[in-house]
Amino acid sequence: MEEFDWIDMMEKMQDIRLFSSLNVKRSKRNGLTSSQEITILSTIVLSDKPITPMELTTLTGLSKSSVSRLIERLEKKKFIIKQYNSKDKRSYTLLSTSEGNQELDQTYRYYLEPIYKLRRVLGEECFLSLIAQIKEANNMLQQEGKQ
Repeated sequence: MEEFDWIDMMEKMQDIRLFSSLNVKRSKRNGLTSSQEITILSTIVLSDKPITPMELTTLTGLSKSSVSRLIERLEKKKFIIKQYNSKDKRSYTLLSTSEGNQELDQTYRYYLEPIYKLRRVLGEECFLSLIAQIKEANNMLQQEGKQ
């Protein structure tokens, strides 16, 4: 087993946390009010099929209780609807409403502006390398979580 200097690792973790905080804007409007709401709604919109709450948990890495709470908030705002299974009324998939699509579209310009800035500052090659490394790290961590 490899030994790590925990102080060094905590500094690296803080660098990652700071990077995330500096590069994710919070919504100033009453629509989507957190990055988690944006993540849930965009995951639903980008899915090629209706998505279940369990699939959202897996795809986003959020806990079941967080996903349930976010679904409730997005449904209350009329950004998503539940489509119940005709055979099992307890099972449902989630769909974005036209209001949800419109809100997400309006939010993207504001929310993604820091990522576009990062792309401009780093340059295309460094930006794509960073994104590839982040994706690889996410995949490894997700696989590790399944074991």
